[in-house]
Amino acid sequence: MDDLGARTDSYFLKSKAIVGHFGDREATYAVFMRRPVISAPRFVIDFLEGMATKRGVRFEIEVNHSEGSWVGAGEPILYVTGPLFHIVDLETVLLQKLGPACVAAYNASAMCADLPKVAFLAMDARHCAGAEMAEMMAYAAAVGSEHAKRVAGAVGFVGCATEATAHFFGQEKGMGTMPHALIGYAGSTLRAAEMFHETFPDEALTVLVDYFGRETSDAVEVCRRFPELAAAGRLAFRLDTPGGRYCEGLDLARSY
Repeated sequence: MDDLGARTDSYFLKSKAIVGHFGDREATYAVFMRRPVISAPRFVIDFLEGMATKRGVRFEIEVNHSEGSWVGAGEPILYVTGPLFHIVDLETVLLQKLGPACVAAYNASAMCADLPKVAFLAMDARHCAGAEMAEMMAYAAAVGSEHAKRVAGAVGFVGCATEATAHFFGQEKGMGTMPHALIGYAGSTLRAAEMFHETFPDEALTVLVDYFGRETSDAVEVCRRFPELAAAGRLAFRLDTPGGRYCEGLDLARSY
């Protein structure tokens, strides 16, 4: 990381200068979160090993909680031992590489465990602040999913939206349904489904049915058009009804 100094909290940089002036010594950092998390240390380990190689030093990294294990609040996830001069300015990025992934893994695990029969698709990429965060969140979803599979027998995450992070879920390509833009382009929900199936005949068909506010009617119409896909379990529907209205046929009273 060539711009590490510019991305590091200034008080760490000042500490590094003080240590450089008065003499280095070995230090051990205990890295922990202040809340329960699922351990997701892969990115931070890669970062530390890469920085040690770049600086020509050795860091001893002891992982106290292996990837995918539950970690209590305040429990050290890992220990990092090495020359303080070469560790002290890494803390800012170190925590960036570890904290968000562990919290996201915890959230993913909780979600999968609460809905153990549901197959989830990670569509985080378009909500992330760049490619680095997108990779981290996909990794975290996969780690949390594996934890939920072990402790709750959950189906968990079966894939993600982008090819770049599909490998975290054992896939080669991204997965998805269809966006609202395609429905608008086609002019009707049924026509969008027909166009999708004609272009990708070997793929299962998941149809977005809220574009026109006719979730039930459009879903039934698509089922009648593709009875063979429905019978084979290859037809599904995506509901993305906005919070400003209710699904077709419902109002505030009927929705309770």
